[in-house]
Amino acid sequence: MNIVIGLGNPGTVHAQQRHNVGWMVLDALAAKESLSFADKKLFSATITQFGELLLVKPDTFMNNSGIAAKAIGKQYADAPVIVVYDDIDINIGTIKCSFGRGTGGHNGVQSVIDHLGTKDFLRIRIGVRPVHEELLPRIAPPDGFEKFLLSNFAPFEYELRDQGIEKAMTVIESLPFKTIEEIMNQYN
Repeated sequence: MNIVIGLGNPGTVHAQQRHNVGWMVLDALAAKESLSFADKKLFSATITQFGELLLVKPDTFMNNSGIAAKAIGKQYADAPVIVVYDDIDINIGTIKCSFGRGTGGHNGVQSVIDHLGTKDFLRIRIGVRPVHEELLPRIAPPDGFEKFLLSNFAPFEYELRDQGIEKAMTVIESLPFKTIEEIMNQYN
């Protein structure tokens, strides 16, 4: 079993925001496979299973995502954890995979590290950095990237956003068949 945790914020107001792209990936994979998420209070998450993959969407806000990671980790102690989330340092439409790194300033990842007591898990980082000139000033001070991450994708970004989501889905689907090293070599 592989535990795939998508990071995001609950509620319809956050559903299409850049910070929720981790949830978007899991929702897209569930839709592709005709799966439904079920609320599991014990895990503080909604979950669904797809073969050897347990897809997990914490029902807490992003900065408390580790609560669900810890609860699921207790139930599936030997299962590898994979965290899927947005990365403002990677261009939209692009993904990168890494293992055992720091947080890169991502509070959701910090929560997972804090609650699991380790940073040794695979990360699927989905780019949300704008490539269109007119959006670049929105990630600069004084507002900075934090406000930008809580904004929706612009309609002209949908195609690139969807490319990143598709790439992340491909990685997740390959988890039962590839090693972490093979995945990182392919997506870095």
